[in-house]
Amino acid sequence: MRTLRFYTCDVFTDTPLAGNQLAVVFGAEGLPTETLLAITREFNYSETTFVFAAEREDTTRRVRIFTPGGEVPFAGHPTLGTAHVLVASGEVPVTGDTVQIVLGENVGPVPVTVRCENGVPVWAQLTTAQLPEERTEGVPTIAQLALVLGLTHEDFVGGTHMPAGVSCGLPFLIVPLASVDAVRRARVQTQQWEKHVEGHWASEPMVFAVVRDDADRADAPLSLHDADIRARVFVPGLSVPEDPATGSANACLAGYLAARTPRDGTLGWRVAQGVEMQRPSRLDIEADKSNGAITAVRVAGRSVIVTDGTFRLP
Repeated sequence: MRTLRFYTCDVFTDTPLAGNQLAVVFGAEGLPTETLLAITREFNYSETTFVFAAEREDTTRRVRIFTPGGEVPFAGHPTLGTAHVLVASGEVPVTGDTVQIVLGENVGPVPVTVRCENGVPVWAQLTTAQLPEERTEGVPTIAQLALVLGLTHEDFVGGTHMPAGVSCGLPFLIVPLASVDAVRRARVQTQQWEKHVEGHWASEPMVFAVVRDDADRADAPLSLHDADIRARVFVPGLSVPEDPATGSANACLAGYLAARTPRDGTLGWRVAQGVEMQRPSRLDIEADKSNGAITAVRVAGRSVIVTDGTFRLP
């Protein structure tokens, strides 16, 4: 019998039973990938991470990230949640008000800053290992996306805000919508997704809209009423019908929005996600822009540990 140690935490929230669930597993050295995937499916969260000793001198730990559909090179809430657990569990010591961690992921080294209060981690911010890459070729038309999402042509923004594929290590299909109401009504129609989107470079839809008035905030908790953007992320290609908080997609969103903002500097947005799933989440996203070029993308939020225990393997 082999025993693994694990923690679960909720990411992009400071309230247990909200945000996005994550399992962080220690002691899986030597286990084959298929066993790591089976453990991930046992937890059945949108993602599970496995923490190993660092493989490079410039990293703190090696981390592999899995969804129930398979391993992914990068993801935001697993990165931030794993950093939180490393500090909260004492695996990485607290040396001041902030702790600097670099996680070696399949996408490359991902720096994370963990902020602490009275020695306890409360907030973390990652910087993506890859700058945003945007592609428009092969992106479904608005007419096709209306079928995929169960919406009408009038629900889309269009113009300079046409749908596009964007990646900061994991590609997403960024789909601007004309209203928060359209975001609420969006539903992936599986057969239409398989027909028009599956197999494309960016096949996982992220829909979003700008929050404009109190009606747009009506169904969100008060803690999310200062959000600039309301978003939802669907990941059918990785066996995640809807994700309550998606750092990798929000990194792409920061790049998408910054590319369409006609000024330089540090650009930031507050994003509410997971409201429709009763897993309200708050993500703070930033992009640095200089001479019209994006030079850095960051995603931040709070986390809270919910459980810890052991996992027994025969």
